This record gives sequence, structure tokens and C-alpha cells, in this order.
Amino acid sequence: MAGSISAGYEDDEPLSAINVTPLVDVTLVLLIVFMITVPVIVGSARVKVDVPETTSVEAESEQLPLVFALKRNDAGQSTLYLNDNPVTEADVKKMFGSNRKFNKDQAVSLSADRGIAYGEVMKVVDLLESLGLKKLSLDTRHVEQR
Repeated sequence: MAGSISAGYEDDEPLSAINVTPLVDVTLVLLIVFMITVPVIVGSARVKVDVPETTSVEAESEQLPLVFALKRNDAGQSTLYLNDNPVTEADVKKMFGSNRKFNKDQAVSLSADRGIAYGEVMKVVDLLESLGLKKLSLDTRHVEQR
């Protein structure tokens, strides 16, 4: 019986070692599939509820932030814009002064040109705060440090 190579097992003995590599591969593939599909399923599966109607409670609406901008025009004067529309100080007072139906937590964003004097920007900030718009953010541009 020369030339016979044996792997240490007899032909009649059952193979008792389990190769776990395919098991781990299948498990990792299933894990990846679930990680990808579960957020999609959960995000799209909103519970649909038929809520009752009422007239005694006013509906709350999602308020978008008011965007004010202070820019210099061609004549060199500063102009105030509300959501890309030019407005005057009197217009702003008329819009928000007499109409106190807006939310006290109304978000307001203010951006101003770099060359506008600090005093002019503070004048707009004071105007907005006097009208009850206290949640104010000043816009800046992020610049990487060198």
C-alpha cells in the first residue's frame, strides 16, 4: 500500500469538524442586508391615524424662520430685506407690531454685509427684539483656518 496519503481520518469514521467560515459569511451578509433595509422600512412605515376634528383648538403650523438681510445698495445706503423682499423699518413694525399672533419662539435669522457698520446691524437687532422676536441668530460664513 505504498503511495497512500492519509489526512488523519479513516474512511469509515464520520467527519466531526464543522467548517464555520461559510456560516460566518452568511451571517455577516444577512446582518448587512438588515442594516440597510430596516431604516428604509421604519422610515416609510408611518402609522396612519384618522384623528377627530375639532374647532375649539387652533391648529399649530410649522413656522419657517424669518430671514432678514441687511445689504448696501448701489447708492451706498443699507437696505433691509425680509425673505428676499426689500422692506422698511415701518413695514416691519406694521407686520409684527400690531399682529401679535406669531409664535414667541419664532426663529429669526439676520445676515449683514461685512462692510455695514456695527451700529446699523444693532439697530435692526433692537427693532426685532422690540417687536417680540427674541430668538435671533446672526449668520456667518465658516472659513477654514490656515
